[in-house]
Amino acid sequence: MKETSAGQFKKLPAVAYLFLVGVAGWWIPGMGHWLTGRPKRAALIFFSIMFAFLLGIWLGSIAVIDAKTPWYWAQLLNSPAVAYLAHVSKVFGLESYGKPREIGEIYTGIAGMLNLLCVVNAVYLAHCDTIKEQNK
Repeated sequence: MKETSAGQFKKLPAVAYLFLVGVAGWWIPGMGHWLTGRPKRAALIFFSIMFAFLLGIWLGSIAVIDAKTPWYWAQLLNSPAVAYLAHVSKVFGLESYGKPREIGEIYTGIAGMLNLLCVVNAVYLAHCDTIKEQNK
């Protein structure tokens, strides 16, 4: 039986594999679960987090991603691409005010914190998989 592309990463040393799962899960929500061989869970995580993040941007505009606000650090947990969006928002001088901005910041920040939980879960599942492989 041919090994899946996700399964080939399990041949890495344990620490490198866990690091790869964590970083991949941060860069693309759900990718850490995909690397551990859980594609259905990965798809659910990706679409859920991206829905919340994009809904927040739709409600408050891209200007809700502002490096000067405390919510930025929670938003940055979504992906490093958020730093680029903050740069674009700053370069074009985009502004957002009032309730739509607040709601947009909350949605995008919550999506980032949810992604952090998913990254931790993916690394934990990858660790459990490596322990099972070592005990065989």
